[in-house]
Amino acid sequence: MGLDQYAYLKTPESGDEGEVPAFVWRKHSKLQTFMETLYVARTGLSASDLNCGELILAPEDIDRLERAVTDGTLPRCEGGFFYGHQFQDEQAADCRTYDLDFCAWARAEMQAGSTVVYSCWW
Repeated sequence: MGLDQYAYLKTPESGDEGEVPAFVWRKHSKLQTFMETLYVARTGLSASDLNCGELILAPEDIDRLERAVTDGTLPRCEGGFFYGHQFQDEQAADCRTYDLDFCAWARAEMQAGSTVVYSCWW
């Protein structure tokens, strides 16, 4: 068991998600904390409501994420039983290039008119 995280598309033609997630993370607790903070601010719901839910990302979200990854300022995770917070610094360092690839991909997909979605399950 643990935190599984996904990014996928919803296309303007179908409104459906892609068959396979474009990006998959495992126990990237700093990314999860970033997304949960965004989710709570946007929806007013609890961070736990993101579990098996969806967060539609906007271009400014990707800009903020890219800056945080580049600057090494992704927010610290204070827990989450299945999040892997015990090794969050190592995981953030290991995922840095992958996270930046995600940002570039998401930006390009948004410019092409697709909706980029973040989801997680624990």
